[in-house]
Amino acid sequence: MEITWGILIVIYLFTAGVSAGAMITSNLALLLGGNDFERVSRWGAFISPFPISLGLGVLLLDLGSPFNFYRLFMTLQVRSPMSYGSWAILLFTLLSVVYLYLWLPQKFQIIGETKSLEQWKKRLAKVIPFLSVGVASYTGLLLNAAARPLWTAPLLPVLFLVSALSTGAATVILFSALSPWQRARHRELQLLTKADALLIVLECFILLVMIVMGRFSSLSIAEAYGSMIYGQFAMIFWFLIVGLGLIVPFSLEYLELKEKISVRWTLPVTIGSSFLVLFGGFFVRYIITFAGQWSRWF
Repeated sequence: MEITWGILIVIYLFTAGVSAGAMITSNLALLLGGNDFERVSRWGAFISPFPISLGLGVLLLDLGSPFNFYRLFMTLQVRSPMSYGSWAILLFTLLSVVYLYLWLPQKFQIIGETKSLEQWKKRLAKVIPFLSVGVASYTGLLLNAAARPLWTAPLLPVLFLVSALSTGAATVILFSALSPWQRARHRELQLLTKADALLIVLECFILLVMIVMGRFSSLSIAEAYGSMIYGQFAMIFWFLIVGLGLIVPFSLEYLELKEKISVRWTLPVTIGSSFLVLFGGFFVRYIITFAGQWSRWF
């Protein structure tokens, strides 16, 4: 079976999700938490532009003719997921840079008055989440349109969205816990950890529903899911995604929330659980991309 979408596409799918998730984390922390969650909001804003920029660079390399990339923006084809998705990602990337600027320390803000910039920060925080949801779920919609058995699942965009929220939150937790500057307070990290734990549970539920629906669908779709749960991709699915990417980080976060971990181990556990969430999120996209291309219609 020919594989046309390789590891570079997986990196692009993953980084777009991380950026969208980090942005939504920042926006919700600002709008719902205000000054109490300012550090989480700031780190989400600082992180967001960089993963997706890396992903776009990798995507250009994968195209083979990177200088033709501009052709995607010559027209807007409403019925093409790739067309409106490309525009959404471009707009998201530009706005994420603007949003980052609004969060810079005042001495680095050379354009605009402080009061005006604060107003724009909240205005953007109300608008960008809708665009972020589009960016996070767009890749699932793009795969839906490719008409491979594994990619026909209607819940695929939802899976990518929930995974993006989880990996975005984990990235914010990781940076805000490690940084000696603007380190997040315990209350901020605790609430963010609780949100991520709930997202992991939701992601497990979506995967379960997708597998059950797939196994009771047509022979082609059932075989595609079979390759994930007992076929050549089973090790990746059960060990790397379900085990290391979902169960282990959820268990660590649960122990953190229940204060079952001593103070000396809190930071290593936080780093470990956040890294494993990112690890699992990457391999979710890996297995969907590769197993989807392996699957075929009978």
